[in-house]
Amino acid sequence: MSTIGVITNPTSGSGRGMRLGAETLTALVAGGHQVEDLSRGSWKASLEASLKARRHLDALVVVGGDGMVNLGLQVCGEHKLPLGIVAAGSGNDLAKSLGLPEHDIPAAVARIEEGLRGDVATVDLGRVSGPSLKLTGKTRYFSAVLSAGLDAAIAAYGSNLKYPRGPLKYKVATLRELPRFSPYGVTVTVDGKSWQQACTLVAVANAPMFGGGLRISPESSVTDGLLEVVIAEPLKRREIVPLFGKLMEGRHLEDPRIRVIKARHVTVAQGPGGSTLPPAFADGELVGAEPLEVHVAPGALRVLGGRPQ
Repeated sequence: MSTIGVITNPTSGSGRGMRLGAETLTALVAGGHQVEDLSRGSWKASLEASLKARRHLDALVVVGGDGMVNLGLQVCGEHKLPLGIVAAGSGNDLAKSLGLPEHDIPAAVARIEEGLRGDVATVDLGRVSGPSLKLTGKTRYFSAVLSAGLDAAIAAYGSNLKYPRGPLKYKVATLRELPRFSPYGVTVTVDGKSWQQACTLVAVANAPMFGGGLRISPESSVTDGLLEVVIAEPLKRREIVPLFGKLMEGRHLEDPRIRVIKARHVTVAQGPGGSTLPPAFADGELVGAEPLEVHVAPGALRVLGGRPQ
């Protein structure tokens, strides 16, 4: 019998999160496991409860979207405790990258059961440090993409939208933020090489997708021990909407003004000659203001039933 901690967001989806959490708890108990509900009503409180409990757990299971997965990373990242994912959000970017079931609790629990019997994927994470991190102290983990330019401003607005859901939410947020946009000044350091430029967006990718399936870095892999820096030169506002429209298929990389640079260590900081960078977001969650230092953490997370695509 395994002891499994479960975290869900009971306030999401007008009570839908509470129902999904209850279904997951019931399914795990029916499987013969001892289950501990670690949901505490807020992201921070649930994190604190999980960190205290992880010493006696055999696994941690999160129920919800990318925000709940990101919470789980802070508990399981670079730790022996494996993570189970019941993907039930509007994005589910890591679940997509790992071939996990979406919006199907019995199938997700079956994968978790397989993981407890040894079917475990070991994947990389991004590890973030900086003086202004939110909620987690000196280190923060992400699984998919850290956004620090216009993509972060869009993520900030989109995080407060209840409707629409998924990629459409990102499009609505883009239209909302576009009139406010002015190119940012940024200083980027990649594996010791630094430069300054104006940019439209700057992102650090560990996985191909963000924003509910938008393929910002199609060649990224959660198992290659590398990150990818995606940076776009200053674009006119009328050019941005068509460009962002190509993100679903990764066709934005056809534009020569967008570069992808492989890296193991990245620093993003404010640079001269442009607007102030917005606070960074990762996996749909606020990370904090620059300067930010990002390292790849190879094999930092064990995911139950994961099958990297």
